[in-house]
Amino acid sequence: MKNKDVINNIVEISKLVTSSTNFFEIKDKIIEKMLNVIHPTKACINLFFKNNYKYSYLVCSATLDYIPKLFSEDVDEDAIKIDFNKYPKYIHEAVFEKKIVWVKNVFEDERAVIERPIAKQEGYVGRIVFPLIANNNVVGFITCYLGEEDDLTTEDINFVSSVSSLISLSIEITKENNKVDTLIKKLRGAINYISKATQELYANKTIDSFLSMISKQMCKLTLSKSAIVILNDIEHKTQSFNQYGNENINLHKALEVALKNETKKNGIYYNFNSIKEDIKKQNIKSLIYYKLKRGNEIIGYIAAANSKKYTDDDIKILSIFSSQIVVALQMYINSKKAFEHKLLEKELELVSNQQKLIMSESQIKFSDLKEISFFHKPSKYIGGDFCEIIKIDENRVCIFIADVMGHGILSNYFVAMIKGVLQTLVYENRSPGSILTKMNKILYKDFDKVNIFATARVGIFNSKDGKGVVSNAGHYHPLGIKKIDNNILVEELDFDKGMPIGVLEDMEYKEYEYNLNEYELICMFTDGVIEASNKEGEEYGLEGLKEFIYNNYNLNSGDIFENLKKELYDFTGKDSFDDDVLILFITNRKL
Repeated sequence: MKNKDVINNIVEISKLVTSSTNFFEIKDKIIEKMLNVIHPTKACINLFFKNNYKYSYLVCSATLDYIPKLFSEDVDEDAIKIDFNKYPKYIHEAVFEKKIVWVKNVFEDERAVIERPIAKQEGYVGRIVFPLIANNNVVGFITCYLGEEDDLTTEDINFVSSVSSLISLSIEITKENNKVDTLIKKLRGAINYISKATQELYANKTIDSFLSMISKQMCKLTLSKSAIVILNDIEHKTQSFNQYGNENINLHKALEVALKNETKKNGIYYNFNSIKEDIKKQNIKSLIYYKLKRGNEIIGYIAAANSKKYTDDDIKILSIFSSQIVVALQMYINSKKAFEHKLLEKELELVSNQQKLIMSESQIKFSDLKEISFFHKPSKYIGGDFCEIIKIDENRVCIFIADVMGHGILSNYFVAMIKGVLQTLVYENRSPGSILTKMNKILYKDFDKVNIFATARVGIFNSKDGKGVVSNAGHYHPLGIKKIDNNILVEELDFDKGMPIGVLEDMEYKEYEYNLNEYELICMFTDGVIEASNKEGEEYGLEGLKEFIYNNYNLNSGDIFENLKKELYDFTGKDSFDDDVLILFITNRKL
């Protein structure tokens, strides 16, 4: 093995790891590059799930479709897996003692008796095991299989050990990225569900069905067995509440006990190792709750129990969920007062006109061959979707697209705040990553006070060289139309998602580059497009949007927008949507 080969391949593997947020997309390339340097018969990777060493999961082409599920909360325990006790003793030694173990001849080493039939069948003689260690935990292991002619030098072992460290890093990056994805999905789910529950509240004019829907959704959001919503003094009643789930526990009583122990915080959770004995008496192993507050007044509580484990993310989700519940209730109370309701309609019309002033022109010419255009339709009068196009100089343009979670005057207010901050930062000549980082720092406290967050994407594009530099705060990835050998491909420009604005105060946003000239069209959108649903509750979906773009990309933007409106109408059967719809195209008409 040459030192130059080692260095080159380590550099290449490092590039793969640091540029990807998904280990499963790059693991085959890593092994391929490793085997370019050393030459055992073959190598494979096994992973453990959540530090559970009862089973290991083999990462190979046959199981690749199943393995990524390991990093979601809904992992199927019956997915393809191998009982770890069936592995030879020396592999257990490598894992539990966190050391490299080399069995040079499985037919002579007593620790390898169990695998001799397989070794004969597969044609290997020796095997070396490298544990994958991340945060001082073994998350898996690499094994290299050696034939009679194969041998490994000390330099080879050091090389594979370095590769193992990089694989461990890649697995950690993947886990963290999926945590962000999971949190964003839960946040979106919370806000969207509140919108549906609020519509039910208006339709039925009864608080009971609303509470029932909220308590049911609480269980889903926190993966709990039971949940409860309690309201004080709503519509001049002493108390209203609804419990969903396991009826054998007294969640109401448990919450009363918890509130006696802790009254200062807005929300808190207890897991099995920290829960109070007097709460356990109610058949409760874990508990989480959050106060419903209107200003400084506590108007109720939401609580859930018996999830496997509650986290700080669950508290953040409940804080946003609770604020939306309070807004929905306040709107419901106001809507019952006819005169005030008419005044509110007038105010909404005024704010709707104000939002038209906030938004950019919906179409600008970027260069002789490039055009930027967008279409926006709020769910009712006003919404939280926002697009701003700023021409920086002769060649550069900034495109900012955002979705403030929620609807109405409050979200519109934060849209105006975002626009003001954005224009200041762009004209300071900041890069996309620093724009989002600085914007988040400036707006965090205001967002946090009312438990609102916003997904956003900012890109600075150069018409001269086609270079696009982008940064993302939890927003959906754009879609791109690309021609390769007369074949049309629709691909996701899949860059790091990052955390939405207003969730973490010290969030640092990364930047990514791509070449605008490689694409016939680039499409950016908010969730209202793909989450538009029909009478059966089916969503239009990302695949539906991909197919639409594939069939319409070569039309002018006006025709594309008209066709999209018609397609969404045909799919949903209605002119208005449950959420704001915003979609933007960068068209690249090549001569």
